[in-house]
Amino acid sequence: MKKLLLLYFLPFFFTACSAPGDPPSDSLVNTAHLEHLYEADTIGDTRLGAIWIYSEAPDYRLVADADEGFTCVDDVARALVFYCRRYPSNPPPEVLDKIRTLTEFLLYMQADNGFFYNFLLPGPKVNKTHRNSEAVAGWWSWRAFWALSEVNLVAADGLADLHSRNRTVLDTLVVKMQALCPAEGEPIAFDGLPVPACLADLGADQVGVIMIGLANYYRVNPSEAIKRLLLSFGEQLLDTQQGDAQNWPYYAFPSWRNYWHAWGNSQAYALLYSGRTLRHEPFIQAGLNEVRYFYPYCLEEGFLNGFKVVKEADSLLMQEYQQFPQIAYAIRPMAFASLEAFSITGDTTYAVTAGRLASWLFGNNPAEQEMYDPLSGRTFDGINSPTDVNHNSGAESTIEALLCLQAVEAVPEAWKVVKAFLEKREKAPQLTNPQH
Repeated sequence: MKKLLLLYFLPFFFTACSAPGDPPSDSLVNTAHLEHLYEADTIGDTRLGAIWIYSEAPDYRLVADADEGFTCVDDVARALVFYCRRYPSNPPPEVLDKIRTLTEFLLYMQADNGFFYNFLLPGPKVNKTHRNSEAVAGWWSWRAFWALSEVNLVAADGLADLHSRNRTVLDTLVVKMQALCPAEGEPIAFDGLPVPACLADLGADQVGVIMIGLANYYRVNPSEAIKRLLLSFGEQLLDTQQGDAQNWPYYAFPSWRNYWHAWGNSQAYALLYSGRTLRHEPFIQAGLNEVRYFYPYCLEEGFLNGFKVVKEADSLLMQEYQQFPQIAYAIRPMAFASLEAFSITGDTTYAVTAGRLASWLFGNNPAEQEMYDPLSGRTFDGINSPTDVNHNSGAESTIEALLCLQAVEAVPEAWKVVKAFLEKREKAPQLTNPQH
């Protein structure tokens, strides 16, 4: 494997890791519903781009939450990543305008302490009190960091000012990240499974998002401080990997303490991308192991939602197994990691895995339900059981599906797997319940 890595490492290192290639002529990426969720408002002299969080069936009206708000940093950041990756292959002014307005929204939501508030109420009024909106070291701050780092990878006229402003924000958050794990400390055991002390509360899944943003930022600002942070966070993730090629859970990275959940589990992608950026083979090998051994297990099981890893003596046992719900936010991180593994190694096995994962969107799932509709651009919010599908189509599901498709379509070896599934489905339409 080491020789294989070295063979493919250098040719791929200088590719644009964060920007997909040109979409195929038969692209199924449809931004109509995302644009339905998008709204631009002017505050002072600045246009802010917002993404409505909720859109409810059957008419897909936009819905606000009285306690939270109508838009949030979480989903604006997702949309911003999508448009940044869309721009190189589809650079009309309206895409660049969304990059600008969505970036301005994130900058508007930054608190004085350097972190980000999450929700915006009608008015507009920043929600500073909801527990999922406080300006703290948490998901929405890291997603904002990731999204702003993507903006700074976009080479476009007229973004120089935003790049400069973003860099100030990114530098502030890098300093905050340096304080997250001031000392290593002794591992803490959860159900017998040792977890690095820093990750016991922070969560390995959040570190994955942090590392994606750091790797992006390192590409435009290759400082030793960022490199040290990436190496430090990555080494802690390595300590969370469980099992091996023959033994469950087959090199999986638990998300939080000793619990694995599919949604937002980006550790493999973060390690692969960071490993390639830093030319650090241990990260790459760890990421490849999860993709090669754990993802096929997930596919064979009909996809998973979560489970707990319990250590008894020298054995790892599964508890609290859940197959549902299944959501697009669980599929996209695995597809990203599989495509990154293919990009590094050239092994089409990984591209095939990405294609099989993406086919979940088109009916390769326990409900045999087409979750993404290419005609409307909507993605259903989840599968609760083989006979129960949530037909709402909110921001998270919509954007995660678009990110997944955007990435898979750019890799012919993966896209042909999806196309083969679609052709098979067309020959046996009774196996699916299409949205149209």
